[in-house]
Amino acid sequence: MGLSPRTKANQTEMQAVRGGRPRSEQLHQAILQTTFDLVLRDGFRAVSLEGIAATAGVSKATIYRRWPNKAAVVMDAFTNKVGSGTLFHKSSTVAESIRLQMRAMAKSFRGSDGTLVKALLAESEFDPELAKALQERWTLPRRRMAILVIQEAIRKGEMHSEVDPEDVIDILYGPIYYRLQRNAGALTNAYIDRIFHTAMKGLGTKNS
Repeated sequence: MGLSPRTKANQTEMQAVRGGRPRSEQLHQAILQTTFDLVLRDGFRAVSLEGIAATAGVSKATIYRRWPNKAAVVMDAFTNKVGSGTLFHKSSTVAESIRLQMRAMAKSFRGSDGTLVKALLAESEFDPELAKALQERWTLPRRRMAILVIQEAIRKGEMHSEVDPEDVIDILYGPIYYRLQRNAGALTNAYIDRIFHTAMKGLGTKNS
């Protein structure tokens, strides 16, 4: 039987103190996993840094050495869980890489990741710290990453040269977030493909 996040965090913190390595990656990951689980179970508003520390079995000071506030650790927990699985990967064309990334994001959002991002988006309307963390740790980095990919598609002639990458992001990903937040329908592969192919025809890709 595996150790709980609390037990792992306890052991790792003790080892880190003895070994002079207070910023252990294993401890860091244990705190992030604990945070993700707590927010998913109880909701952002009900979770506190004290609760995260107690559940993970670490001191509150340990958390404050890494994050300035609850919003920061929650967003890092979210991006740590979701981010790596929704990156852009090389494919036969840049446009196809975008389509596959959209599918990966939709698949992630169909499960607990989607439940959490929906809750965080809603809470960010009332919590300035969360709104700032969401913008800085999720929205802006993801948009910068997507802009680079879209610019590559433009350079390769897969999109019209005059299109604005920022507009392309809104066209492709806006429907995903709208459907997620409004419970407007399932984020199926078929739905993602319809969005993609319809958008790409308007954007003038060679592959649409």
